[in-house]
Amino acid sequence: MKTIAVAAMFCSLFASAASTYERKCDTMSHLAEPISPKNIQILLERDATEALLEVKGPYYIINPHDNIRIASGLLGKRFIVHELESGLKWGEEFPGIHQIYIKPRSEETSIFVNGIQYDGAIAIYGVAGMINIVNEIDIESYVKGVLAPQFPNASEAEVMSALAILTRTDAYYRTTRSNGGFWHVNAQEAGYLGSALIVDGSPIQKAVDSTKHLILVHSQQGKNLPFATTWTENSAGKTAPYFSLFRKEGFGPEKGVEAPHAQLARLETKWSHQISKKSLAHALGVPQIKTMDLFIDHPSNKVYGIRVKDGVASYDFDFFTLQNCVGKNHLVSSDFTISFKDDAIVFSGYGKGHGVGLCLYSAEALAHNGENAIKILSKFFPETYLYNVNAQPERLERERF
Repeated sequence: MKTIAVAAMFCSLFASAASTYERKCDTMSHLAEPISPKNIQILLERDATEALLEVKGPYYIINPHDNIRIASGLLGKRFIVHELESGLKWGEEFPGIHQIYIKPRSEETSIFVNGIQYDGAIAIYGVAGMINIVNEIDIESYVKGVLAPQFPNASEAEVMSALAILTRTDAYYRTTRSNGGFWHVNAQEAGYLGSALIVDGSPIQKAVDSTKHLILVHSQQGKNLPFATTWTENSAGKTAPYFSLFRKEGFGPEKGVEAPHAQLARLETKWSHQISKKSLAHALGVPQIKTMDLFIDHPSNKVYGIRVKDGVASYDFDFFTLQNCVGKNHLVSSDFTISFKDDAIVFSGYGKGHGVGLCLYSAEALAHNGENAIKILSKFFPETYLYNVNAQPERLERERF
């Protein structure tokens, strides 16, 4: 199988601009392994037969196998890209070459994949007649690209700053955990929709720029490292740790926290949904449903999985699989119970979202009460540190929560 060695480019040469948040870090220490600003690779298309690739403006085409430039253009190019037995084809054929890396030659150059605009560079590689497309950009641009489509109506400024730090933290976690791979995150899973929705001067851009290079780190086996982070709309009073719901190690805090503001509004978030056993069995791909048991993270009362029995065999499903089968608008949160009513199953619960990480409802309330981003994060991620990835080792700063 051919593999891709994405060329290292657009190296981050960020200026070390002090922000309001950086000045709040008043204690000195060193990480076991210093972290530096870096790029992130995002998988846009996987095992596709073809894709419409357009470059507007001057560009280079590089063979990432040996970093040799194999083509270039001044005015741009727009063709379907696909894999032939002899090599990749994008307007012209590249005999014997199954990997290409498209690098903009100007800041004005823009790249479109299937109509979606992306900053940075694009890597394409073919395997057995299929193509995979990866976007490589600096992490600061990635954070803006993730938050822009998810928060079209800006939240409180301090909440947006907290979300920028969390998204950046997760990005650094993905890049450090995926060393050697050809991509770090999946665009669809991350909610990344490129750069077209990023608006100059928008609250999201301001939040990302004002917290530039700031991440959270958590102590693991003597090392302070970035960890998997996320947020939930309303935790209904308690949050769950990352590993309990996602069922994989994220190297973050091992316990969730109480969210008093969400707890006070818990009854207001009550929801219920009824579905027939037959419909749910079909959605889950099991013969029938006789009984269904819940796997619960007891400190938070969040459901991380279910076990379905058909009378002969049992089948286990995680919360996210169940939610996708039932529908996010119906199985609204992971804080629920079940009951059986004739030939139907009734889900009854509270809150909204998976219940992990930052509770946006509570964060909004804290911001209204005058708390800044750092204080908000400290309540949901205790025993973590704020770290500037652009700080020089001799003046590394952190604040313990």
